[in-house]
Amino acid sequence: MTDQNLQIYIIVFILVSTWLLFFWKQFRKITQISNSTSKVNNAIKYNRLKRVSNYFWLIFSVFGLMAIIYSLFPGLYFLFLPLDKFHHPIINSIGLLILKIAIIWIVIAQIHIDKELYKYSKNIESLSAMELLRYSERMLISGMLVLFIGFLTTITNIIGFLLVALGIFIYFKLFHLIPKRKL
Repeated sequence: MTDQNLQIYIIVFILVSTWLLFFWKQFRKITQISNSTSKVNNAIKYNRLKRVSNYFWLIFSVFGLMAIIYSLFPGLYFLFLPLDKFHHPIINSIGLLILKIAIIWIVIAQIHIDKELYKYSKNIESLSAMELLRYSERMLISGMLVLFIGFLTTITNIIGFLLVALGIFIYFKLFHLIPKRKL
């Protein structure tokens, strides 16, 4: 795979993932993936963007900036400390496959969140409904983490490694998968 093709794919993946994460409501209306009712939209003041950790949005933004610089301003890509040993067509193809899986994962998570919101829209303030919704949010964050790993695999660099490690740590901390130490 040539660098020009890879640059195009990277910018397309960052645009699609941004659309799916930030503009899901508009995407849902355009594609008619799920039936949007005004009852659900008016009854629920749920904002999935606020429910996802700000750290994940920061990491996503840095990967977005990285993708834009890699695609549109390749002369500045040295700022992210690239690892040229991993710039191989097979590795890049694996990274693109991971990115495709992440996009599908995010779409499924978004549909699952919509389904849970519709199902529990009458009693959304209850603790049990919010806990069931948290599972769907965890799916969305997992999809974002897979997206980060896909970007790292495709355009490997030191900053990307640090961001993925930070994302994994935050994911485990966010969902209480790291045991607390007893003093």
